Amino acid sequence: MYKSINFALVLMVALIAFSCEKKSDSVIDPSYDSPVILSVTKSTDTVSTTSASPVISFDLSAVVSENGGSAISSVNCTLIDPLSNNLGTFSLDYVQDLGNGKKYGKTINAGSVSCLLVGNYSVQVIAKNEAGLFSAQVNSPLYVKNTANMAPVISGSTLPDSVVRPVSGSFDLTISIDVTDADGRCDIKDVYFDAYRPSGSYIGVIPMTYFSNNEWRFTNPVLPAPADSSYGYFKYHFFAGDRSNVTSAGVWDSIKFVRP
Repeated sequence: MYKSINFALVLMVALIAFSCEKKSDSVIDPSYDSPVILSVTKSTDTVSTTSASPVISFDLSAVVSENGGSAISSVNCTLIDPLSNNLGTFSLDYVQDLGNGKKYGKTINAGSVSCLLVGNYSVQVIAKNEAGLFSAQVNSPLYVKNTANMAPVISGSTLPDSVVRPVSGSFDLTISIDVTDADGRCDIKDVYFDAYRPSGSYIGVIPMTYFSNNEWRFTNPVLPAPADSSYGYFKYHFFAGDRSNVTSAGVWDSIKFVRP
């Protein structure tokens, strides 16, 4: 009998708790709608400029729908260069109402940049409404071309005439070259050399690392070596390439490796 009473009491408490937790049907969660960018149009997909006057300029327009939400408060464009640097954010101006949304536009002018980077830029457009909600970001590609591009120039190399291999242990050997580019150092994409053994066999392409000013370096340990192929003149053919895929004239140099 006690078990029956206890069960009835537990059931009654559970029903009361459930009825208290039930939400009122009169409470409705408000919904907020973000703006939607319907289209983005540029006056050109390719900007032609020069390093002497590196101006990046184009016309941009966007059609934005309020999407049932509050009024549009801003439409902005951010220009990103090939190395992911932000070249500025530009506010688009209201132009006119259309049947499906509102049109915004502006002439985007990044001005004269300190060093012209050619390649693929990103035009990023985003809209915001008065409720503080943002649209999805629309990314549009823009290619910047240098119409007066100059090839890099290797102006000098620094290598020892000869190196004595150690009997044991090792030591670091650093070789360096000077590279200049009339379009600016930022236009130099890579510096490297082809390496050859004294026998003439090809070792491979060795990349170099930028050090400072116009200097690029490569450092490698010199190890003991019993094989005859490790002695004699190792030859190096240096090159530099720019972001327009133009390669410098090659420069040859060599190091004689001798026995201890």
